[in-house]
Amino acid sequence: MKILITGITGLIGHHLMELLLRNGYADLRGQYFSRRNTDEYTSKGIEMIQADIYDEHALKDITQDCQVVVHSAARVIDYGSKRDFYLAHYDATHFLLKDALKNQVRHFIYVSSVGVASGIDRNKIIPDENTPLVKTGVHYDDAKIDTETLVKEFCKNNRMIFTIIRPSAVIGKGSVWVVEPLKRMDTALGMKLIDHGKQPACLIDAENLAQGIFLCITKPAAHNQTYFFADDWDVSWKQYFNDLAAIKNKNVEQSFPFRLAYTIATIAEFIFPIFGKAPPLAKKSVQATGTNRTVSTEKARKELGWRSDISYPESMRRIKEWVLKK
Repeated sequence: MKILITGITGLIGHHLMELLLRNGYADLRGQYFSRRNTDEYTSKGIEMIQADIYDEHALKDITQDCQVVVHSAARVIDYGSKRDFYLAHYDATHFLLKDALKNQVRHFIYVSSVGVASGIDRNKIIPDENTPLVKTGVHYDDAKIDTETLVKEFCKNNRMIFTIIRPSAVIGKGSVWVVEPLKRMDTALGMKLIDHGKQPACLIDAENLAQGIFLCITKPAAHNQTYFFADDWDVSWKQYFNDLAAIKNKNVEQSFPFRLAYTIATIAEFIFPIFGKAPPLAKKSVQATGTNRTVSTEKARKELGWRSDISYPESMRRIKEWVLKK
């Protein structure tokens, strides 16, 4: 069985690649974008293809001879225009789906996000995979919602198996949830909590997520299904950010109220790009760290037998080791 992993050099793709190889799945093709040394991959026998997922022509026949596609490549920054996010998520996925159809791919696995459930009030319900989604106006989350619909409808209409994966905030070596907070801690403004960091962080270790994706590849129960994945760690954003800060002998205590932070982020997202600069605060990150994003993972645990093998202390130990080696 030949498997294509888009974004293979990214956090999720890399962990999935390692897990597949450990389990004897050696016939792999990887898509990547930025020019880089790929010896780590080619030395393992992986066929590497440099291609821009925004460019339909560049993706021509990238799925040839593949039975499974795992589409993990995505725009991971937390700000940008609606067009930016829809091109990176909806259009790019559509390009890949059309190529998969042409080449008779059997199973298309789309890595979405827990953000699709951001519009659901956790005071009323803890969402599971059957809870209707509500758009919030945050372009990243709305684009993911529409892309999920695209994948389901395209695959059903063309008799292709799909699986949609909704991970919570993925942490590990090189994660945006590690790199960006550490960067902000080194700026003059520093890192700020939202509402004192009281909300549950809803994290998942990249290795635990890779195990979930592996189960979706190998278990028929995952066919034409959607799954939330989040580790069962009782960790607040305050604890997580301070555990990160402790690696640099710092701490994070200053806090903004949610409504004030969201207003500042809205204004910053409008003004800063005019001057070609990234906003210091984005609506998506405020929403992610200032609201309860708890979801039910019972379906993945029951149907797939998935579990959180990597503990929070072990995950943070690996992150600390990586940061100190940089």
